[in-house]
Amino acid sequence: MPGVQRLAFTLPLLPLLLAGCGPDVPNLDSPGHTIVCLGDSITSGTGAEPGPAYPALLTSRLRTEVINQGVPGDTAEDGLARVDAALEADPWLVVVELGGNDILRRIPPERTEAALRQIVQRLLAAKVAVVLVELDIPFAGRYTEIYERLGDDLDVPVLEDTLGDILTDARLKADPIHPNAQGHEVLAAAMAEEIEPLLEARRKLGR
Repeated sequence: MPGVQRLAFTLPLLPLLLAGCGPDVPNLDSPGHTIVCLGDSITSGTGAEPGPAYPALLTSRLRTEVINQGVPGDTAEDGLARVDAALEADPWLVVVELGGNDILRRIPPERTEAALRQIVQRLLAAKVAVVLVELDIPFAGRYTEIYERLGDDLDVPVLEDTLGDILTDARLKADPIHPNAQGHEVLAAAMAEEIEPLLEARRKLGR
C-alpha cells in the first residue's frame, strides 16, 4: 500500500524533522544535566549585592540547575584553565562570559580571541553546547569583534548588545564595569530568552 510505505519511510526521519524545527546549535543532544556559567566578576555577582547574580536568577527563570563558576579578575586565559572544572559539573550548556579583564589589563585582542576560541572548541569537543556573552561595551574597541567572529566560525549563539545596554545605563550599574541588582535582572532576562529555545529544542530531542 503506497500510503503505508510512505508512513514507514517517514517515521525514522521524524526525529530529524523535529530537530530541524529548532535552533541549529551544536550539541543540543548533550548527555549533560546542568548549565554552567563560566565567567569573571560579572558572573560571580560583584555589584549585584544584596541581590543574586544572574546565574541564580537563571535557575529560577529556567527551572533548571545553573551553576555559578564566576571568578573575579579572571581573564579569558584564566577561564581556559578552568574548562576542566566546568566539565566536572556535568553541563549540557556552558555560558561563557569572559574578556572584560582582558580589556582592563590591555591584553592583546589576539590572545583573548585565541583563549576564547580554545574554550569553545574544548567545550564543543566534550559534547557541550555553548552560549557566548558579547562584550559590546563602549571601551571594548577591537575586542567586540571577537564574539561575532567566534559565533560565526564555531556556529555557537552569541548574546549580543545586552552588556553594552546595561553598562551604558547608570540605573543598571553598580560601578563603571559591573551591573547592579537591577542590571543582573536585565542580564538574566536576556540570557533566559537566549536559552529557552535551546531548552525547548533539547526537550524535542528527548533530553
